[in-house]
Amino acid sequence: MLRHFLILSCLLLPCLCGRAAESAPRPRNVVLVTLDGVRWQEVFGGADPTVMKFLARGAPVEGTALYQRYWAPTAEERRRKIMPFLWGTLVERHGWIAGDPAKGSDIEVTNRFHTSYPGYAEILTGYAHDEAIVDNKAQRIPVPTVLEFVRRELNLPKSAVAVFASWDRFNDFTEHEPGSIMVNAGFTAYASGDPALRELSVAQSEMVAWADERFDYPTQRFALDYLKHEHPRLLYIGLGDTDDYAHDKQYELMLKSLRRADRFLADLWAQLQSMPRYRDNTVLVVTCDHGRGKMPEYWDEHNEELTAAKNIWLAVAAPGDARRGEIEGGPTLYQNQIAATIAQAFGLDYGKQVPQAGKPIALRAAP
Repeated sequence: MLRHFLILSCLLLPCLCGRAAESAPRPRNVVLVTLDGVRWQEVFGGADPTVMKFLARGAPVEGTALYQRYWAPTAEERRRKIMPFLWGTLVERHGWIAGDPAKGSDIEVTNRFHTSYPGYAEILTGYAHDEAIVDNKAQRIPVPTVLEFVRRELNLPKSAVAVFASWDRFNDFTEHEPGSIMVNAGFTAYASGDPALRELSVAQSEMVAWADERFDYPTQRFALDYLKHEHPRLLYIGLGDTDDYAHDKQYELMLKSLRRADRFLADLWAQLQSMPRYRDNTVLVVTCDHGRGKMPEYWDEHNEELTAAKNIWLAVAAPGDARRGEIEGGPTLYQNQIAATIAQAFGLDYGKQVPQAGKPIALRAAP
């Protein structure tokens, strides 16, 4: 009898263990992408007719190359010319987007400066640091970030929480304790088994338009390669071409860089969906650090005096969240809620560690 029991157990155990393994939940992942300084006006409306008219300097706007390339009769058509993946795939089939004041869907920063470092610090820590971070000068972020929090709480290896960014200031504000997470920002070299990426790592410092920021293309390529080979649980990708071209007052180049960012989002999404550990198991968050002026003459500026620069936008695609398309109405959301939302995606309560942080945004639609 005992012999028969042992034989039966040997036959059944592999099956039972296999079923248990199949039913065990996969660890959740989060990918955060920021598009520096991208106004809600271009995200929701494409090329801004008032800006195009302003840039025509009194000439017929219809005769400009900018108008001919980007004009369409409706905001919905114009925005799809710039961001076809965001509007045609991501928020239509997989997620939602908020931040259009015209739809009563407001998202605002809580820091008073409406500039980059204060915005990124708010995103990554869950609250404004107006006494300590007043501009973009190089300084170590004064408290741990949600990136460090997730790594510590989940006891992850350093490689599992990674940052790839174009602006070198990301070395300062993504981690309070240097070396606690993997950061590749600015012109930092990237080691890869791919000869083309090794060549790109060398070439990035030779293709310089801005002293403290590389072009987004190397950042994008390095991030996708790292995702493929290192499989991080939390990946942050910070793109910056849009902000730099805006500061250079190059509206068409800004639009082109936003179009390239949308293509990158499509590539990123395709790669996530092609990998079993990420497919239908990853929260994708896309947002910006600050807005810009509302009036056409201030489309390129952002500062404490321009109150319109406090308005930002947010797109989220999360498994289990049934919401799709544009959010209309509802309470105002804030930039300081993003950190807790990232932690919540991992099943973590950020508020217990940082009680002054904004509350998480629910990632599931109300029943």
